[in-house]
Amino acid sequence: MVKPVDLKYGIAFGFAGFVITLVGIYYATGMLDLRFPAVIGAGFFGGGFLGSVMRRLHKDGEERKANFIFLALMLIVGIPLIAEYAYDILTGNWKIWKLISIFAFAYLICYGIFRITKSRGVKT
Repeated sequence: MVKPVDLKYGIAFGFAGFVITLVGIYYATGMLDLRFPAVIGAGFFGGGFLGSVMRRLHKDGEERKANFIFLALMLIVGIPLIAEYAYDILTGNWKIWKLISIFAFAYLICYGIFRITKSRGVKT
């Protein structure tokens, strides 16, 4: 069950992300376009909410659920990024940060799998 405190943290981070991005884009471009700050605000809301849920799960001793959430997020974000950057590198449009991103996400995915297998209640 989601606690109201977790939801409040998510809303606070989402609103702060929206406002900071809106102000930054206005000063950078001189025009107000609400689409980009809304996406950033939603990202901050989701990140703040999931971060507070994962923190609560770790405090309650349910590390395996928190590790599954971490792995799911890394797979959702990492697999498309790895596929796109690998395609770019293979077609000759490569940058060093793309190569570093591929290795970083591969490491995070492997780390998430390792954490799940080493969680309490798992026999290896």
